[in-house]
Amino acid sequence: MTKGLKRKRAEKRSVVTIVKSRTLSYSNMDFHSMVLDAIANLEAEGVEIPSSGSVFIKPNLLLSATARESITTEPLFVAALVSILKERGVETVWVGDSSAGFAASADTLKVTGMGEAVRAAGAEIVNIDDPAERRMVPMPDSDILAEVSIPAKMLDADAVINFAKLKTHRFGAMTGSTKNWVGVIEQHTRLKYHQAQLPKLVSEIHKIVPESLCFTDAIVVGEGDGPDLSVPRFLGVLTASNDPVANDSICSELMSIDKNELIFPWTAYLDGHGEILRNNITLIGPDTRDIAIKIEKPVEVLYNRFPCNFIIGGMCPGCFVWMIGPALFWEKEGIWEKINKNKGRPTFMLGFNAEDVHFEKHLKEGPYFVIGDCTPEKYRNHPGTIHIPGCTPGPAIPDMVLAHCGESLAIWGDSNE
Repeated sequence: MTKGLKRKRAEKRSVVTIVKSRTLSYSNMDFHSMVLDAIANLEAEGVEIPSSGSVFIKPNLLLSATARESITTEPLFVAALVSILKERGVETVWVGDSSAGFAASADTLKVTGMGEAVRAAGAEIVNIDDPAERRMVPMPDSDILAEVSIPAKMLDADAVINFAKLKTHRFGAMTGSTKNWVGVIEQHTRLKYHQAQLPKLVSEIHKIVPESLCFTDAIVVGEGDGPDLSVPRFLGVLTASNDPVANDSICSELMSIDKNELIFPWTAYLDGHGEILRNNITLIGPDTRDIAIKIEKPVEVLYNRFPCNFIIGGMCPGCFVWMIGPALFWEKEGIWEKINKNKGRPTFMLGFNAEDVHFEKHLKEGPYFVIGDCTPEKYRNHPGTIHIPGCTPGPAIPDMVLAHCGESLAIWGDSNE
């Protein structure tokens, strides 16, 4: 680490507060008081809280599932924050997020209750998927993009607030504040750079639109196959910070996740954003060791998990994520049974050095999908296989599989947040 970077970090002291709920009953949770307590704790440590002008709040609205299901940010938390900001003198509060590629943001706002709750509190909803609500911004220091589309009102706001949901994630162990900025990126771009380049791109987006504050809804966290198929687990906590990386570092302790597994926060930290090292973070509230839970992590195994054959060689994270995400959704929605009934037992080959010693047998069992441009040429070009081109093919994987198998229910998931 350079001396300049050390000085840059030292200019901003990273403060995180933990507010524990006073009840185990979700229905009796005092969301307003918890947000008030978090703000008071941060202000006591010199963190500036907006009290005028305009504020943009970015929650996590991945898909049409509620906060109690461990998928999205609790609307009553965001509504409480809107009310408090208005009471402090903030004139305009905007709320907006871009949901997963297969989920319409308008539907997500309605099903989660976010739209109704924040409007009642005095906020305006912004459709950040609308091109008219976005603006191109140059990225002179990026090796990925020359320019990127950003929600215009995020750029125009006097302050930006990040309100994440804490849950596990199949890529990067956990999603919280840092990764919540994925939803800032327009859908086409985030799909294109999903998975390997996404952590760096997200870090660069934090540089363009840094948050003044970040909150994390950790009342009901998600464990298991997150972020879209996570299982609810009660923790009863709200965290807040002036630093998304520090906030995630503390949240990882609350979930008993080794912070060295946090790809997105570490990428941002090494890019000069925030603080991830515990000794350099000021924590206000209970000791994480006293309230932490040990969550179940995502199972990163494909073999013998689904009713199909997997032939795997040197497989990249992109192909893995775009294979296992759809596979899990198909399991939940009963799609595997339909595929097996209509087409037989399918085979999926992934990886540059994959080799199928039972190739002829697998060809007879059902459709044989060869995924990606790195797979051996003899399998890609075989007349009996279905090649899904690309590196990584991304959403083309579930799209082509379902199209070939005659399934119109394209449930697969752009699991970005």
